[in-house]
Formats: sequence, C-alpha cells, structure tokens
Amino acid sequence: MYHIKVDKRAQRSAGLIVQGVNACLQKKEYRKITIADVLEESTVGRATFYRLFDSISDVLSYECDLMFEQINHESSKGKTLQDILVLDIETFMRHDVLLETIVNSHQLNIIYDAQLRQINQNIFFKIELASPDQQDFYLAVLTNLLISTLSTWINHGKKESADELFVALQASITMLNQTIND
Repeated sequence: MYHIKVDKRAQRSAGLIVQGVNACLQKKEYRKITIADVLEESTVGRATFYRLFDSISDVLSYECDLMFEQINHESSKGKTLQDILVLDIETFMRHDVLLETIVNSHQLNIIYDAQLRQINQNIFFKIELASPDQQDFYLAVLTNLLISTLSTWINHGKKESADELFVALQASITMLNQTIND
C-alpha cells in the first residue's frame, strides 16, 4: 500500500517516483525493474521511497488511482452513459503503458480495486436494486467487463478506437443478456 500525505513535498516525491518507474519501463520489463533502478531514475532516496511506497507495484496502484481521479473528472463532461464510457476509455488509452504493465504482470487487481473505489462515486453507475448486495454485484460485473475489454484491446495490439471498444463492450453485454435470458 502507498502512504502519501497531502503535503506538496510528499506528492512531488511520489510524482518523481512515478516518473522513475515509467522511465524504467521504457528500458526494461516490469519484472526486471528493481527499487535501485527506480531510485536512480527518480533521484529520490531509498528512505523517501519506502516512506511513500512498500513496493514497485504500490507505485502502479498509486498511478492507477491518479488515472481514475482523472477519469472521474473527465466523466463529468459526459451527458449520457455512452459519453461517459467513451471518455473513460479514451483516458484509459492515454495510460496504455500503465495498463499494459499491469495486464502483462498479471496484477489486474490493481485496476479492479482502483476502479471499484471510483465507480462507487459515479451516479451514472448507481441504479436502484433490491439490496445493497445486488448493487455490489452489479458494480463488480461492470468493473470486470471494462477490465476485460481493455485487456483484450491490449492483447489485440491496441488497434481499436474508443468508440469501437464501446461498441464491443455494448455487444458483449447484449450477448450476455441474451444468453442468460434464453
């Protein structure tokens, strides 16, 4: 878990560490990156790193949370659920290196946890269901559908547009609905 306080110095150091990890990702595979590599690229000390993060995967979690904050901000520009999802997908696409790193290192729980924390704040994803437990299942399924769609996009070589991904997501939901109701 990361431990970043609200003060500017801690946030600046965290930003340098994120940049350091991203610089390392340009040079080598995620699994080969060491804390020493990150420290060298980020120009922060070991004590600073460990004051803010427990591991390199915590840096990915922090960066993922920042991405979802950006997604929530972008979502406010959408008027319909389709607008919001396309804006969300476009934001995901701008963070393709982060997503690809998480997918390829088999740490999808990072995206899942961050998305689930943020999706609970978005009124477009709130629907009236019989119980809060049903709401939890609905949000979990929606979260997994989006993660699966993005993982497939990465596995396809990132060639589809945001609109094409929305259509694929929509078609998947429709087919799932038809399969369940038949």
